[in-house]
Amino acid sequence: MSESTEFFGYIKDGISKGISKGIRIVNIRSREAYDTIIMKNKIKSLNKKKKGSIVDIGNSVYRMHKHKGEIDIESVKTKCNDIRTIEDNTSSLEEELRLVHENAQKELGRLKAITKPKED
Repeated sequence: MSESTEFFGYIKDGISKGISKGIRIVNIRSREAYDTIIMKNKIKSLNKKKKGSIVDIGNSVYRMHKHKGEIDIESVKTKCNDIRTIEDNTSSLEEELRLVHENAQKELGRLKAITKPKED
């Protein structure tokens, strides 16, 4: 094999590895971005639902007091538990979002370790 053929083979291998690595990086980052958007939208929706529930509980307490002169504590507790459930779901999604970012970083770290040139 001539020296120039060997040189071009070396260049070709380097380019192929670089393109492959680039595609894998794009795939990892694209998946991370997609998952982030989905989870942030869910979190935003839950926060909106929580705000609505808080307004609703306030309105309910006011109406009960205005019309009956008393407040149904069990009704208020039920609504508070519903709000707590929303908060728990939001916290779970925030943790899941943190893990998405952490896992993407791990994948990128592994990719760098795989493609790091060997030192002689």
